[in-house]
Formats: sequence, structure tokens, C-alpha cells
Amino acid sequence: MSFLPVPFTILLDKLPALVQLELTRLLQVQPGYQVVGSASSADELVILARRFRPSLVILDEHSLPDLDRLHRQHACAVLLYATATPSSGVMCETARWGIYDHIAPLQLGAEQIFRRAVLQQLQAVPVAPQIATFISPLRHIVSAQPQSLTVIGSSTGGTAAVEKLVQALDPCLTTTLLIAVHLPAYFTASFAKRLQRLTPLPVKIGVAGMPLEAGQIIIAPGGQNMVLKSVQRGPWRVWQIGFSSKPNLSADAPSIDMLMRSAARAAGSRVLGIVLTGLGSDGTLGAQAIRGRGGRIIAQSQESAAVFSMPGSVIRAGHANAVLPLDQIVEIINQRTALPASTTRLSPPLATVN
Repeated sequence: MSFLPVPFTILLDKLPALVQLELTRLLQVQPGYQVVGSASSADELVILARRFRPSLVILDEHSLPDLDRLHRQHACAVLLYATATPSSGVMCETARWGIYDHIAPLQLGAEQIFRRAVLQQLQAVPVAPQIATFISPLRHIVSAQPQSLTVIGSSTGGTAAVEKLVQALDPCLTTTLLIAVHLPAYFTASFAKRLQRLTPLPVKIGVAGMPLEAGQIIIAPGGQNMVLKSVQRGPWRVWQIGFSSKPNLSADAPSIDMLMRSAARAAGSRVLGIVLTGLGSDGTLGAQAIRGRGGRIIAQSQESAAVFSMPGSVIRAGHANAVLPLDQIVEIINQRTALPASTTRLSPPLATVN
């Protein structure tokens, strides 16, 4: 026997205006149903699906090319809106991505017929048995867990460099970004807000016990040494944020070395470390730890760095896999949308340092 989750959450694709209005009106007065969002583009649909994990997506036929991408981010039932009746072959082919039925076009003057048909299709949504609902919290932990980590450290000139990277990130990024910039504690909140205005990806300030999720950007709060911990949750080990009271070799907090070292211990070869502009050598020992566990390191090039001291220290120590300007660094990060850390290519090869 199947049971509808309560509330039954629905995400709307970018549908024709009249269809969207009619669906919204209909669902607002139906007990047990809740519209959690309405996308304005295919990219936003994928992001909202990953964020809200709806029970159902009502998809416009123009978004069919993005169905596989949607399914990989959040597998759920899909109801297709089409201006013409899809062939049985199309319905059979798309069933693998969750499409179970289609909505006939809305005709002016036939709104009541349209509403009755939609309600019948909602009642026919295939749902998991109740026992699956019982174990779903643990399943959610596993599905939300990132497959790779990207740790970014910077100091002087770092806020501008990080902002430039973040605004060019792929909105469907599946790695988790952990960012540590040497800033006073009272600047952390405003920095996070600036980043959030530049990207649809969720930007959060690290809090003790916060679990990592794919596609997140987590900012290390100023004045504290944020670290990554691997903890047991039921039968699975997951990554979550923690803080260390141990002294670090540099006077700066958050410590880039401590964050990178903890990420290397927790995630090994799945870590990509990036050292950007900054004064001093924080990040060099962290880069060494990441390389020692099979991860990769990118140092920002001298031409694109406001202050070359930090990336230069990493390069001179021999820990950099590649030395790249910011625009090429973001290309490498975006590759992690589809590739695990162990197969991400760092190109071009390491530049010669005199």
C-alpha cells in the first residue's frame, strides 16, 4: 500500500503564464498539497529541486532536454505539461526519469475540466511505500553528501578574488566549497551576503555540527578555526563542520592550514585545494597535507594575484599541481559538476616558477 507524504510538495517548472496561474490557484486550496517553488529557467529548476526535494515536479515540455540533469540532482515523480499529446513511445522513454503522465493543454472556457484532470493525475502520483518514508532521512543524508570538496584559502585581496570565482560558478555544482579568508569576525556576515547576491548556490556561514551538502558554499567565520570532521551517522560516515581550539602556526584565524589539513584527513583524494592571493604562507602546510593524501592543489598565478606571497609559498614548496589565473581556476571548479575529484584534470600543466 502507498501513502502520500504530508505535505505533498510540488515544484513548478517555467510554464505558460495562464497554466501556471491556474495550477497555483488550484493547489492553494487543496489540503495536503504545497507549492514550494516556481522556476524561471532550467538551471533554476535543478537548483530548486535539489534544495526543496519536492514530491512532484510539473515539467514543461521545453525542459525535456534537461530531464536527465534534473533526475540526477533529485529523483522524484514528474508530471509533463505538453501542448500536444505525447506519443506512447515518448512516455515510455521518459518513464525512466520519473514521468508518469502528462497534462493536456489548458483551453479557455474549460478551466473546470483542466482542474479535474490535474487532480486525478495528482492522485495517481506513484509514491513509495510507508516503510520507505521511515528510512528516508538516512537516504537523504547519503544523497545530499557531496562526492568531492573544494577548499579555498586567501588573505589580502581575497574577498575580491573569491567574489570573482563565485559569480562564475556553475549553478549545478555538486562539489562543496569551503572558503577561509583572513577577515575580522564582524565582516563575515556581510561577506556571505555579498557572495549570496552573486550566485543561486546556497551560501552559509559555518556552524558547529552543520552537515555538508552538495552544491553548498560554506564560509569560515572570522576569528575561529573552522575544520572538517568525519562523523558516524547510523551506518554511514558523513562530513560536518567543526571548530578547533588548538593554536595554529599563523596568527590568522580562520586558519587555512587547519581547514585544509582536516579536509585531507576526512576526504583524502576527493579534495581540491586552492590557494589565492594573500600575505604570508598560510595554506602551504595545508596544501602539503592535501597532496600527501592524493588530492590536488591549484595556486593563483602571480599576474592575477593582488599579493603573491601565499600562492608563491605553495609553489616554492613544490605542492602546486597547477598555477592558474582566476578565470581558469573557476573552469577547474566547474568541471567538478560531473567529475569526481580523482578524475578532475588540472590543465594547463604547472607553470615554471623562476
